[in-house]
Amino acid sequence: MSTTRAATFNRICWQILAITLVLFALAVSLIRGLLPHVPEVRTELVSYLYSEYKLQVEVEALSAEWQAFGPALSIKNVTLPPQESLPITVISKNVHIKLDFWQSLFTLSPQVETVVFDGISVALNLDQIADNNNSDNSQTKANLDWLYGLLLEQLEHFSITDASLQLISSEHDYRPIFVDMLEWQNTPDRHQAQGMIHVDQLESQHEQLRLQIDLSGDGYQPDTVTGQLYVSAESLDLGEWASRQHITPKNTNNIAMQGVINLDAWMTFADRKIRDGLLVFKPSWLEWGDTVNQQKIAIDSGVLQWTPEQGGWKIESHDLSLSTNEQAWPQLKLAFGARNGDLFGYINQIIPPLLKPMLPLIPDLGLEQVDTWQQLNPQGAIGPIRLYKQAQKPLIATADIQQLQWQPYASIPGLNPIDLQLTWANNQLDFTLPPQVYQFDFGDSANQPLALQSEVIQGRLDVEHNRLTIANINLINADIALQAGINLDFSPSKHLALAADVSVHDVSRVERYLSLMAMSPKLVAYLDSGLQAGKIDQAQVVWHGALSDFPYHDSSGVFQAEFTLQQGHFKFQPNWPAVSELTLSALFENDLMDLHIDHGMLGDVVVDGARVSIPQLGKESLLKVEAEITADAQAATKVINNSSLKDSVGATLNVVQIKQPIGVDLDLAIPLYKDGKQLIKGQVNLNNNPIYIASPGLQLNKVTGQVSFVNQLIEAKGMSAKLFEQPLTFNVKTGKQNQNFALNIDMSGRWDLDTLPSKLNNPMSSTYNGKLDWDGALTMIFDPSGYSLQMSASSDLLGVALDLPSPYTKSAVEPKKLRADLIGDNKQSSLSIKLGQDVEFWGGFNPESGGHLAFYDVMIGRHFKLGDKLKKQNGHLHLDLPKVELEQWLPIIKGFSSTAAPDVIASSVRDRILTDNEVPTMVTQETVAVNPAPSPTLFPPLVGIHANVAQLTALGQSFDQLQFDAEPTEYVWRFNALSEQFDGQIDFYSNWRDQGIKVVAKKLRISPPPQTVLHGEPSSTQSHLISQLPTLAIDVDEFSIYDLSLGHLVLQGVPSEQGYQFQTLSLTKPTLSMQANGLWSIKDGIDNTEFDVNVQADNFEDLSATLGINPGIKNAPLDLNGQLSWHAAPYLFSLDTLNGQIQFSLGKGHLSEISDKGARVFSLFSLDSLLRKLSLDFSDVFGQGLYFNTFTGNLNIDNGVVKTTDTEMDAIAGNMKVRGFTDLTTQSLNYDIRFVPQLASSVPTVVLLSTSAWTLGLGAFALTKVLEPVIEVISEIRFRVTGTMDNPQLEELERKSKEIEIPKAILPQPDETGPDGVEDIPAKAKGAEQQSPASETQPTAEASTIDAPTPITKVVTLQGAQYANQLITMPEQPRCSSQLSVYRLAA
Repeated sequence: MSTTRAATFNRICWQILAITLVLFALAVSLIRGLLPHVPEVRTELVSYLYSEYKLQVEVEALSAEWQAFGPALSIKNVTLPPQESLPITVISKNVHIKLDFWQSLFTLSPQVETVVFDGISVALNLDQIADNNNSDNSQTKANLDWLYGLLLEQLEHFSITDASLQLISSEHDYRPIFVDMLEWQNTPDRHQAQGMIHVDQLESQHEQLRLQIDLSGDGYQPDTVTGQLYVSAESLDLGEWASRQHITPKNTNNIAMQGVINLDAWMTFADRKIRDGLLVFKPSWLEWGDTVNQQKIAIDSGVLQWTPEQGGWKIESHDLSLSTNEQAWPQLKLAFGARNGDLFGYINQIIPPLLKPMLPLIPDLGLEQVDTWQQLNPQGAIGPIRLYKQAQKPLIATADIQQLQWQPYASIPGLNPIDLQLTWANNQLDFTLPPQVYQFDFGDSANQPLALQSEVIQGRLDVEHNRLTIANINLINADIALQAGINLDFSPSKHLALAADVSVHDVSRVERYLSLMAMSPKLVAYLDSGLQAGKIDQAQVVWHGALSDFPYHDSSGVFQAEFTLQQGHFKFQPNWPAVSELTLSALFENDLMDLHIDHGMLGDVVVDGARVSIPQLGKESLLKVEAEITADAQAATKVINNSSLKDSVGATLNVVQIKQPIGVDLDLAIPLYKDGKQLIKGQVNLNNNPIYIASPGLQLNKVTGQVSFVNQLIEAKGMSAKLFEQPLTFNVKTGKQNQNFALNIDMSGRWDLDTLPSKLNNPMSSTYNGKLDWDGALTMIFDPSGYSLQMSASSDLLGVALDLPSPYTKSAVEPKKLRADLIGDNKQSSLSIKLGQDVEFWGGFNPESGGHLAFYDVMIGRHFKLGDKLKKQNGHLHLDLPKVELEQWLPIIKGFSSTAAPDVIASSVRDRILTDNEVPTMVTQETVAVNPAPSPTLFPPLVGIHANVAQLTALGQSFDQLQFDAEPTEYVWRFNALSEQFDGQIDFYSNWRDQGIKVVAKKLRISPPPQTVLHGEPSSTQSHLISQLPTLAIDVDEFSIYDLSLGHLVLQGVPSEQGYQFQTLSLTKPTLSMQANGLWSIKDGIDNTEFDVNVQADNFEDLSATLGINPGIKNAPLDLNGQLSWHAAPYLFSLDTLNGQIQFSLGKGHLSEISDKGARVFSLFSLDSLLRKLSLDFSDVFGQGLYFNTFTGNLNIDNGVVKTTDTEMDAIAGNMKVRGFTDLTTQSLNYDIRFVPQLASSVPTVVLLSTSAWTLGLGAFALTKVLEPVIEVISEIRFRVTGTMDNPQLEELERKSKEIEIPKAILPQPDETGPDGVEDIPAKAKGAEQQSPASETQPTAEASTIDAPTPITKVVTLQGAQYANQLITMPEQPRCSSQLSVYRLAA
């Protein structure tokens, strides 16, 4: 039974549990089934809240769903709009409500597990709360009781995310408070919350404040709720927050700041309101960097306390400790309060420099403005500041400012310390400035501060009507005195009423005061730059009218300033010189300026009566200047060069320099606005004025005409002048060329070349004469770098004769093109002159040379061509000629070289050039300077001659393919020449006749052509040449004539009164020497040459080889002395006028194997024919030649006929005597020759002496055996030589003989030979042998030494036979017209 009951009970329990579970499942299913229908009750819910709590609620959407452990309700966009007696407005994007299902099931009432408010915005009306607190209306309080009950009791836990709290007040705009997260937990009688808040929507994690709320009491009884609200900041990033607040319109002007703030704040809550508050500062700071230093403000400690009072509240500061850049602030006290609607405020003092770190916190204040504050660096003290505002009435404030000052910066002038009192009331700012000195510092724009002494200044700024009024201003200092009254309306029209009296003691300082005067900025700027000196005793200034209507063209207002400037200095235009010594009457009326110059000086130009005016001041103001001036041209040019015309008219006048007084009429219109075009008109009257054209340095005299100009355009027609003292007419016109200023001059003239001034003298001045017609043009272009010019002139040279060497000579009626071109700029220019196709001149000017040529190159023979290099330094002469006669060019060369003569010292010793020393080491008392300071000429000195001459003929000698370069050294002109005939250097001294020419050469080869000069014929060419020949010193290592090498040549010659004297003429070889001296003179127009000659040779054979002849004379020394002369130049040898005496002496030698054909000198005597003849008669004696001891004689030359009466040869075989003559002009011979053999004394001796051959001795012995001891021998043979030197005729006239006995001793005798086999010679024979023919020879004149240059004056005539002068009569022979070899040798 019991078992059954138990089972039944179990079954019933399980059934109940099953039914319960089923019912629970049905209930859950029912609830879950009903959840989708929750949105349908949204309207009923809103109505319920209104009917139950009188709350207007707006719900956009309501939804529900079953979550893991129960239902969840979501409300979207819940809005609690503003309502009467409800000081709060709420907007929530989402509200999530989670119900506790089991608690709700157990309690059978809804139990909320949690509520999450997301995206909620709360606006709290502080004004309405204050009204509710002051109201006893319990109904109003009850309207918020539901909120207390909901938040403190009904919701055990809720959270708020992404929320904002906006405090609304009519008195102040509060920044919203943002709540990142707030967790609220309610327990019985304890309500706590904590979370993080911030005050910037763009906050970072370093900018959050910690919020804690701790309340106690019953939420259903709000009056019992008390507690505290606590906010703390720990290292809050103040810098990042402040940087975001400092956003300027230009982001580049932002200021980056750093800083932290630490604070604690408490607020006590009771009786539904905040009872008090306390803000405690911990060490905090804000820092940022300017352009120079870091700026930092710090709050070390301090307390702000807020307490409510009856009818209001108050805030007081306690123990505030602040510092700026480590500089502590003075004790700062702040007090603000409100009572019954009235506001009060008090600040004890503010020090402006300490505010700088806080400046970036001011909205829209960027780095630029902060930097301006720093540069101004304001100083002083402001305070106390008192504020008072009654309800519904304007604010009243007063402030005292002491020692206010700031530094000048940019356009803001600095101010010295001043005091003032400010009162603000009824929208009007009244200010009072006590008597004090105002000192304005304009910085670098003024030399010193502007100090003004002032009386009390009182004024008012009416903010409501925008009007500033100052009844009386009195300012005075040493420069200016000002008394004025002003009324300025700041309305849009800005009406000004001003009356002022101004006295200026020094207008040069007026720029510091003009800004105080009511003038237009342009007028102020113009007067500032224009008034530079002077004084104004009294100026009246009146202004009445709207500033915006200036310059009152409709007569709605007036501005007028009038004054008289005395002792003034006025610069009427910046790019024109100032007017000095000025007395000026000035009137400024509206936009009119009118200045009349009663007296003034524009530079050195008197400008009395000139008028300067601006008809209308405005955007396009025009300055007009009108004047009639008579001034010195140089003074007027100086004015132009200091004006805006400097680059146009001034540049022209710098080149075209006018002198003496001129008349100038000026009419200037100068715009004072940008891009305006000035109009400068006028004319210049010239009357016999001198004008100097700086480039290329031309002086014009007596210039007459009228020049007119309009701006840069200059025009003059029919101008006349004198150029180089010659008439000139020209026209002038200027214009634009490629954006540059251009000057064009057309000119023409007719010049008399014979009357040119001395400055145009040049080395070729004497080569031209006549009258020259020419025309030309000049163009000058002026650019920013200077100017360029091009001038050309041309002439056909009709009427001009040129006296130049052929083929460059020209008659006056013969046309020849002459063209000159000048091209250059302000730095340098080049001059080109071309004469036909034969001559070209190229010269240059530079700034250092002034008006003279800096260099020139002259080409004669052709024009310069491609490849020619101009020297471009001093003067250079280039020659490229096919054939040149030196004598014709000598005058021109001398002219060029004399212009380039170096400064030398001429010795009184004529032959100083002939010494070894080039320059004497001492200057004796006899030495004098011969080169006075030369007068300046147009041409620089000649420093080079460069020549290529196909053939140069000098002194009858041709030099082929001649090239030379010449340049001056310290004392000479040195020519380095090379040709086929010459290689060496030639030194030309400046004074040819006194210093001469020196030639040092390696070789000199001459072959003068034959020239015939008739006896007695005058020669103008030689006469001209001898007058040009200088002193000569010639030294040639290898001298040859007609290809005959004559050895070392030394020639020394000097001009003398008698003619030209050859002091030394020397030809030397190792065994030969020829010394001579002589004179070349002109008597009765006829040239005459005289020489004293000495020739010495160690061996005549060496002389023969040198002369290229073979006379057959061997081993004979020669000593020859003589005097020669002929009527011609030295280089024009003349046989028909040859005269003189020659003494010759040959030493021991022999004559053999000669040919008359090749030995013209010895053919004088036809020795070859004679020797052949003797060889036939005495073959055993003369077969090997004719041996002699001496061969001497004297030759007399008379007009080409060589005569001798005493020529003798002392031969071994006999004596020979020659008497007769040779006519060199016809080569005819006429001689009587007698030969006396020595055989009559001793045949063996003759044989022995003549042959020295023993075989002939044997022959003679055999002969004597045939002829017996007595033989007949020839004692004398006489010949006559006739014919010519080329074909001599030898005729034997007679011979004499006698018998002689052969000595037995010479006959062969047996056993009579000597031990050596030589016959003994008898004593008689020995005596005969010892009797030498030389002993009979008369002594000759003593030969001159080889080194002595003295003339040979003594020639001894040898004794001759009594019939020696009996000549054989011969027919006259014709003169020979062909070239004789003797010419070559004689030359």
